[in-house]
Amino acid sequence: MSSASQAVLLSWSVPPAASFALALTAVVYLRGWFLMRWARVPFVPAWRAICFLLGLITLWVALASPLDTLSSFIITAHMLQHMLLMMLAPPLILLGAPLIPLVRGLPIFAAREFAGSFLNWRPAQRIGSALTRLPVALIVMGVATFAWHTPRLYELALSSSSWHELEHACFFIASLIFWWPVVQPWPSQPQAPRWAIVPYLLIADLLNTTLSAILVFADRVLYPSYAAMPRLFGFSALHDQAASGAIMWVMGSMAFLVPAVIIAVQCLSGKTVVLKFQPIQRADNSPINWLARLFSLVPGGIRRRFGARKLEAITFVVLFTVAGLCLAALASRDSDDDNQVLRMRGTSGPFAIAVFAAPGELPAGSNTVAVLVQDRNTQEALQDAGVDMFAQQKDGAQPTWVARASAEDSENKFLQSADIELPSEGNWSLSVRVKRGLDTAEWTLPLQVVKADSGFALPWAYITFLVLAVVLGLAFLGHHRAGRAMAARDFTAVILGGNKPLT
Repeated sequence: MSSASQAVLLSWSVPPAASFALALTAVVYLRGWFLMRWARVPFVPAWRAICFLLGLITLWVALASPLDTLSSFIITAHMLQHMLLMMLAPPLILLGAPLIPLVRGLPIFAAREFAGSFLNWRPAQRIGSALTRLPVALIVMGVATFAWHTPRLYELALSSSSWHELEHACFFIASLIFWWPVVQPWPSQPQAPRWAIVPYLLIADLLNTTLSAILVFADRVLYPSYAAMPRLFGFSALHDQAASGAIMWVMGSMAFLVPAVIIAVQCLSGKTVVLKFQPIQRADNSPINWLARLFSLVPGGIRRRFGARKLEAITFVVLFTVAGLCLAALASRDSDDDNQVLRMRGTSGPFAIAVFAAPGELPAGSNTVAVLVQDRNTQEALQDAGVDMFAQQKDGAQPTWVARASAEDSENKFLQSADIELPSEGNWSLSVRVKRGLDTAEWTLPLQVVKADSGFALPWAYITFLVLAVVLGLAFLGHHRAGRAMAARDFTAVILGGNKPLT
């Protein structure tokens, strides 16, 4: 296996927060699925659970695989990532009929007080019904796809990890809305005749073909960042763009046309799916109901004192706090590679290099700098070249920091990175020295270092967790206050001589 292939296979960027969230979702779904199977609910067979898990795995691969790491260098990798996020993961997840298993897999308190109440809330039902209407879902998908592929928004996503994550979230959510009426996951009801899905998918394919053709037949590179990036595999940025359009054309058309043909054949043959109802048994004593087993371990005196509902609430609060704090802590760990931009390209002797660092002025302190070394003539990445960095403040007599770069700490294994210490603000220069065999070359990059922000950085992940906890608490209090008010009205009506009996 070539060194380039090894670098690609090793270039994983595993996002800790997303990985934890997907794993937690899988656990909740599987718990709910097992409980429903124990209760002999016939609508979620094993193949649906497999589809759901495959959808989560596909989503994780799109976010963690080398496709994400190389997406800022190669538009083809970026397009493959988008296809996984939009054309494969959403329909697989919806085929898993996730709504009821996810609710059933939650702790009883959460399912009863929050998830069930939200699903039965009239505004939520109306919003969901409006979004999944065929014209609305088609518009949402089309707007999300075309808007994020405009040069301005696409470049914004390439220059910032936060905007990149927002782009992925928009693609995934819009795709879930689009594929909902196609898959029609149980127990939702269709809002249009089944034959209407065929023109719905054909129109979506036409939109996909239009955008793909723009990428394939463009006579210039539409996204400047890809034109400026060094080429890792020899083909030009324009050819890379055309290849990405071809991938979008072929994969998108298959994703739209295959289900359109299947649905058309079903409609023409007059086949319908008949669901046979079976009596549902209680699953509270099933082997997978670990919360019931947990309650059984609580001493009887405590159970009698608090009651089942209070113990359920306490258990939910503990689980919610632990999961939320873990998710917030993982979300706070940003990868340095996600926020680096191209700072310099140069050639000297047999080498060509590209230097990557954080955008703008660098703050005083430790900063990560990454270097790509290539053969000047063949553009082959040279992972075996030694890279040394020397940071020196202008008018300084001696280098203040010397570091040897390595690919071990880089997600992108084509790059060699090192942490450079810039202790004070001012004008600095960074010298990059490359040595391979008897060949040596050196480049100098000016750096403007500013005073590090000593202000308090808001921990947004923890603030988000706290806001969510407050919202859930207010929803719980509002729900029970409304219940008590209704009970009080009923009691007053009886006292005043109403005909409504007490229950």
